[in-house]
This record gives sequence, structure tokens and C-alpha cells, in this order.
Amino acid sequence: MSPVPSRQPVPQPARQSAHQPVRRASRAEEINRAIRAFLTERRGRALTSTERREYERMRTEWLAAGPLRWRRGR
Repeated sequence: MSPVPSRQPVPQPARQSAHQPVRRASRAEEINRAIRAFLTERRGRALTSTERREYERMRTEWLAAGPLRWRRGR
């Protein structure tokens, strides 16, 4: 009977931090609140071209930050 070779540990893929999705969601929520405040301040009138560029910049950041977690009852 031949000896059984010792098993080498199998490298595991790096795990993402369990907190990473929370951080991404909170960043998206933070940006969402800023966008809402921005638009609330300008309610009732059209955005100027400068304001429109600022809104588009914030929206791009929001999309890059990842999806929001929608809460029930909101």
C-alpha cells in the first residue's frame, strides 16, 4: 500500500468584506439625500445649465455608488 500524500491547503478566493455592500448602499443613500436637497431648493423652476450639470454629476456619482436598498413602507 502506498502512502497517502498530504493534502495541501486549497487557496480560497478573497472574500469581500461583509460590510462593503452596506458602505456602498450608505454612500448611494448619502448622494440620494444630497440630490433630493439640491432639487428641493430649486423646486418650482427649471434648472439653469450650471445647475443641470451639477445635477448630472451627482446622478453619475449616485449610479456609480451602487443600488439603493429600498425600505418597505417608505
